[in-house]
Amino acid sequence: MDKKIFYACGLIPLGCLPACLSSCSQAPQKPNIIFILADDLGAECVDVYGGTYGTPNLTRMAEEGIVYENMHSLPLSTPSRVQAMTGKYSYKNYVAFGYMNPDEHTFAHLAKEAGYNTAMIGKWQLGRSRELPSLMGFDYWCLNQLEMYKEFSPVRMGNYTERYGNSYVDDMGHYEFTLYGPDYFQERVYEFIDNQKDSDAPFFLYYTMPLVHTPHTPTPDSECWDREYEKRFLPDTANYPDMVRYMDKQVGGVIDKLKESGLWENTILVFVGDNGSSTKIVSKMQDGTEIRGGKGQTTEYGTHVPLIITYGDRTAGRQHSERLVDLVDFMPTFADAMGVEIPQEWDTDGISLFPEICGEEPLAREYTICHFNPVWPTAKTANTARIARTVQYKLYDDGRFYDAVNDPMEQNNITEGTAEQENIRTMLQGVLDGLPAWTPEVGAPRKGDYGTFYDYAGPQNPF
Repeated sequence: MDKKIFYACGLIPLGCLPACLSSCSQAPQKPNIIFILADDLGAECVDVYGGTYGTPNLTRMAEEGIVYENMHSLPLSTPSRVQAMTGKYSYKNYVAFGYMNPDEHTFAHLAKEAGYNTAMIGKWQLGRSRELPSLMGFDYWCLNQLEMYKEFSPVRMGNYTERYGNSYVDDMGHYEFTLYGPDYFQERVYEFIDNQKDSDAPFFLYYTMPLVHTPHTPTPDSECWDREYEKRFLPDTANYPDMVRYMDKQVGGVIDKLKESGLWENTILVFVGDNGSSTKIVSKMQDGTEIRGGKGQTTEYGTHVPLIITYGDRTAGRQHSERLVDLVDFMPTFADAMGVEIPQEWDTDGISLFPEICGEEPLAREYTICHFNPVWPTAKTANTARIARTVQYKLYDDGRFYDAVNDPMEQNNITEGTAEQENIRTMLQGVLDGLPAWTPEVGAPRKGDYGTFYDYAGPQNPF
């Protein structure tokens, strides 16, 4: 099948991304961009998607922006991050859990080419060397799960945690002890924004929040934080609602900072989850139903994540979009916003959201692809899957076909559908048939393959 997607500006082959810029791109000033990626947050945890945890700041953001109802990630963090940063589907470049090939082109490289100051703050998990963040395009970085990850990989070590209470972060090569890791990152976010106010260059900030990943420990706003010191380090799913609310509070802090600094009107703010919620978490919805998180699974609850985007007053009053969105769409969106083209040789796959952000006709996406092999991608395992989907229907490469809207847990395989369903099946089968063979050319890294970037110690537990 000739893999093509219909754009508002013409019929363009997948991976060919000449600029299709809207009138927003003609603004005299390039927009700042803040890309917030929450960790293990399914859409069901956010109030505007029917959740009940209490996320007033995301509701406030939604009221001033666009809520994308059909945003789908990969169901695990590392492949999601690699896909978002490179704009490529995973069958092209995914190497291993906890790793990204340092030769890849990222949206930070693109921002640098466009004259942006760049920063990455929060979770790394893409290789074990301090050389990597700068190699991948970031001027400033403050991260965990980098080089120290080899020494502090257990999620709980006495009165310490990997990312929350009494944790360490790597701030441009200096290890810093924190009472609560997310607070330290939030302060670095504020500091970076303050440092940009007098700069002549726009900025690109990739804020990869540690929340709300396991271990599910108390936050500084939890009742037991000061009362029972030892409980700061004890994982318990009862802490999950507090973690969601604290994550929301930090998003609100970024919004307030932008407004107080006079940067709100010229900043594109993106909030998205990297994959579904932990399977340990059962969330009660506003309609009384309950949803168990689907992290690691390719059902709807493993891939359906929140996506909210604001751009000053340009997005106010346009609250909902039914458009199908994929992680690969962020690279072309940022390219359009920055006014640059993605080099053809980068071989990217996304479709820009920028026209819709600016109030113009959205670029249509008929389908997306999910190529998921979480640990070592050179052979299939029980968790692997390759899927082509529309908003409503999903076709697996083994022939399973589901109505994802009415059957989110995929319990009823459609063996013989209506004429409309069979037409969709045929279209999606053509997409899958057009993909290369399952086993990619790249293999799992071994010690010595990439110098100091990856110290092979056997498969990690991605959950």
